[in-house]
Amino acid sequence: MAISKGATSAKIIPIENISVNDWVRQKCEFGCTQYGKKYTCPPYVQPPEETRKRLKEYSKAMIVKFGEIKDRMEWRGIQKLMAELEREAFLSGLYKAFAYGAGTCKLCDDCSADQVQTPSLFDKRRCVYRRIARPSMEGVGIDVFQTAKNAGYDLKVVPKEDMCFTSFCLLLLE
Repeated sequence: MAISKGATSAKIIPIENISVNDWVRQKCEFGCTQYGKKYTCPPYVQPPEETRKRLKEYSKAMIVKFGEIKDRMEWRGIQKLMAELEREAFLSGLYKAFAYGAGTCKLCDDCSADQVQTPSLFDKRRCVYRRIARPSMEGVGIDVFQTAKNAGYDLKVVPKEDMCFTSFCLLLLE
């Protein structure tokens, strides 16, 4: 289903192939202009140590690869597709299914998280799309680059921010 709806590739991987590291979250905090501006990013999402605990409740995941994404509408489509894949997995009996997105949320043009003065986890209730918005892999400490390599994808670092790059999302399955 992922490929028929726009993904380039999808692979089932063992949960052990998912790499979680504290430094990844640090990159969000000190390298991303969207830090604290989206409910699907830090500080609104679980820290890496919590991600490690949650992953122990699963045995497998599906890593979903997307080719070069050129605009905001394509990103929105990917986010909606991941929510749809999570729902389909749930309905097929994999009731613990949970999706992680790639990068910052693009569902809204302006996220109300950007207006919050003192962030609290309860602020997420203001999210217009809270039923389908999911945390970014990076935001919860998942090393996307290493996880994709562990899944057999050959990746190279993109040297400039304005260059197109391959994106990955993750669907936990159990």
